Parts: sequence; C-alpha cells; structure tokens
Amino acid sequence: MRGVIVAPQPRACDIGAAILAAGGNAFDAAVAVAFAQEVDDPFMCGIGGMGTAHFVTSGGVHGVLDFQARAGSRCTPEMYLRNTRGRAAFGRATLHNDYSSELGYRSIMVPGTVAGLGELHRRHGTRPWAELVRPAAALARGGTWVMPHFLEFLTRRPQPGLADGRARISATEASRSIYLRPDGTMYEVGEHIPNPDLGGTLEAIAEGGPAAFYTGALGARIAEDLAAHDAWITAEDLRDYAPRDQAPLSITYRGVTVTTAPPPCGGVMVLAILKILEAFDLRSMGHSSAAHLAVLARALTEGQAGRYELVGDPFFVPFDPERVLGAGRIADAVGRIRANLAPPGKAPPREEGTTHLCVMDAAGNVISLTHTLATASGVVTPGLGFMYNNSMKLFDPDPAHPNGIRPGKARGTAMSPCILFREGRPWMAVGAPGGSAIISSVAQTVSNVVDFGMSPTEAVVAPRIHAEGGVVQAEARVARAVVEALEAGGLRVEHRPYSYDPSFSRAQCAMVEGEGWRAGSDPRTGSGGFAFV
Repeated sequence: MRGVIVAPQPRACDIGAAILAAGGNAFDAAVAVAFAQEVDDPFMCGIGGMGTAHFVTSGGVHGVLDFQARAGSRCTPEMYLRNTRGRAAFGRATLHNDYSSELGYRSIMVPGTVAGLGELHRRHGTRPWAELVRPAAALARGGTWVMPHFLEFLTRRPQPGLADGRARISATEASRSIYLRPDGTMYEVGEHIPNPDLGGTLEAIAEGGPAAFYTGALGARIAEDLAAHDAWITAEDLRDYAPRDQAPLSITYRGVTVTTAPPPCGGVMVLAILKILEAFDLRSMGHSSAAHLAVLARALTEGQAGRYELVGDPFFVPFDPERVLGAGRIADAVGRIRANLAPPGKAPPREEGTTHLCVMDAAGNVISLTHTLATASGVVTPGLGFMYNNSMKLFDPDPAHPNGIRPGKARGTAMSPCILFREGRPWMAVGAPGGSAIISSVAQTVSNVVDFGMSPTEAVVAPRIHAEGGVVQAEARVARAVVEALEAGGLRVEHRPYSYDPSFSRAQCAMVEGEGWRAGSDPRTGSGGFAFV
C-alpha cells in the first residue's frame, strides 16, 4: 500500500489516490486534493482563500507552513472603529448597512492558498506541478454537483447581523451568473453547476505555476479587478505575498505526543482542553455518560476561555504558550470543574465553513492541512470563476486588541491541524472544518481515540457536544436522561434535533496501524471520503 487520504469530498480523495498510485508522495497528493476540494466545495475553500499545513517528512522534518490571508496594505488600524455593529465577544466587525467587511471587495484579504500549496510542492513534492493541478481543472470544466451541505450553507438562517446565503452569492454579477439559475432561483440538491471559467483559471495556474496567480497575466487581472472596486489589496500586496514557517506546539497527553499549528491558528486551545481532560479518568465514566459530558463540556469551555485575547498573529502580537498551557491555568480550570462551578464566558455566534485533508504515505510523510474562504465574500472576478475570502470581518475593530487590524496581518482562526506521535513516530493526523466548532471537534476526536480506544471512524461519528461558553449544545443521540442530568448539574443545554448535527464540524482522521492505515471521515453533512492506495 502506498498511502491513505481522508477528506470530506470523495471526488477529491479519488484524485489524490490517483496521484499516489502514479508514484507521488503525500505532499503531491495533498496539493492535488486541495485544488480538487476547491472545485467540489466552492464555499468552503478556494484559490481565493488561505490555510495552514502541518506536516512531517520522511526525513523527520516537522513543520508548519502558514499561508493565512493577510490584510491589504491599504488597511488602517482604526478603519472599523467608528463604523461597526454587532461586535461580538470575539471581535466581529460587520459594518453598518452595507456589510462591507462581510461581503464584497472590501471584505477580501490577500489570498494565500496558491502560494502555500506551491511552497509545499516546491519543498517536498515529487511530481510535476501541472500534473497535480490539472485534475481539478478538468473537474471544474465538468462542473460542481450541488450536495446537501452546499445548499444548506446557502439557505441556513444567518447569525444576527450577518448576510444570508442569497445575499452572499448575489454580491457580484459574476457570482450570480455561476451560482444562480438564469431565472434567479437557487440550484437544488443533485443539480449540476458548470464552471468552465474556473477550469481555465486552474489551467493557467497549472501552466504558469503558483506565481501566475500573483504576478502573471492572471495576477494582473486579479489586481486590476480589485483596484477597480476599491479593495484594500494592491498589486504589490499580491506580488509580495509569501507563506511563513512556524514551529509546531506540543504537549503529552496520556503518553501520546499531540502537536498542532501555533497562532494565528486555534490548535493551542485543543492542547489546553486535552491537558484539562488529562486530570480526569474519562474511560471509567463511560463515553457520553452524564459524568463524561459534564467534565467535557466544562473542559471545552475552560480551555477556550479568553481565546480572542490570548491568540493573535504572532508575527505582530507576541505569543507565550504558557499563558494558555501553563500549569497554573490548567490547575485552576481543573479545580473549577471539580467544584462544579459554572463555565466562564459567553458563547459567540458560530459559523460553519472551511475544509480539511489528511494524507499519510508509505515513506512516512504525513500532512494535516486545513484551508478556507472564511464564509466567502461573494466576489468573483469576471471570467475567472473562483470566489474570494471574506476574512476582513474577523478582525476586531479595536486597533489595540490582539486581533486588531494591521496591514500584512493575519486574523485569528480556529484551524487546528494536528499530528500525534507514539514512541517518537507519527501515529495519527486529525483536523476538521467548521468555524469555532473545529476546536471542540478535534479535541473530542483525539480523546475518543486515546481515552476510549476508538477507531478513526468510531471517533469521528461518536455522539458529540459543543461548548465554548454559555449554552452546551448536544446532538440528539445524547440521551435525554443525560441532558437532564447535565441540567441538574448546573449546565444549560440545547438538545439539538439532529442525530448527526451538520453544524458540529466534520472531523477527518487517519492513523497508522501495523503496516497500513485506518481512516475516518465525518459524515455529518452527508458526505465524506477516504481512499487507500
């Protein structure tokens, strides 16, 4: 066997499997899968987006490549300070009346995905670049199938103060022409949306390499369109964009080394949650029992407390892991849980987006990669077929805040691509899409495997809760008697109507077992895929 691939999009997994079968390594497959995901899930990720790759090479190099979007050079620190509404605990900056930090050209940050995938390939890939991009171009020319989660994303009730899906895809004429029928109605599940323009754009990237997106003829079209619509991004911002290397963060959890990406990603909160859980004998409580979920809900909330004040772009805001993972903070959280005290904080509004992939190969290469469009700006440059990110909305309006605006700065994110080690060797890769639910999803998946001995599939489909302050959300598969016991213990619980709640994130997990692998892809939105080669 050559390797394993796991991701929410089955067609993307098939493309990655073909790359492995042709002799490519995990990095080659990851690049091909990521480009294909952008076609199959055009609101979850895209070449107009950003992400983070956490990897281990067969030669033992363990690193993180940050290709998060950056604020354009035309931004100023105070630009949102006087003209905001709906500012939530985590610093959402939705502007008055026009939603211009949520939709349209002024919601866009400098995209990093193409540069990030290009850098991964340059350093660690073995197959020709064009061979990895062209399958996605062919997929785009064939078109995107409307899947249930695709339509649900566009038709769900929006959080207060945010635009709905129709407004999102109607933000520009080029977007409307792709994602609405000629009569202005939405496509339904099972229908097919052709996008030959995206196929042509991907072909240009295949031919011209990653630089084509930033400085070539394609880059010139992008820069011209952004300038014509008064975006914050300049041609120089595109030209100067470069991914950044970071060192992974790590802890030991019950003898297993858990590593993740540092800020601006949210993986440090996963580590904090696990360190809190380590003080409790979860296995003896029984999975999904009242005792287990009471500890878990409080640990999820305690671990994330103060997240938006503790985590910012470390290239602008100094980050000390001890502030999150220090023994004193962990002990205080454990003490509050043992005393049955109410969890701290108030839950911010939660949005679902993003996607993830994991690849492991026979040579020992491992990659856990999360990428996103945030929730998509609605902007499509005419003739190019791809959507841009809308990450400007996730900055705090206060320039003194750790997540405040600065030109060139990345905004905070919940992305938590993790790699686990046993006896010094990579053992498991895990990550998830799903907005702030990423953190709770990844933490529970790790605990399900380490504490309860679950397989990857069992770990990602097990009943789940979500908590980050305020109300604890529990899937319908959590027994009513358990919910009542949690409420009697002082927790406020929302017993959700879904057995597999689509808002609870879609965890992806791959694991070494003997001479092969096991994998699990969360089915909560109706699709999931993995491929063994």
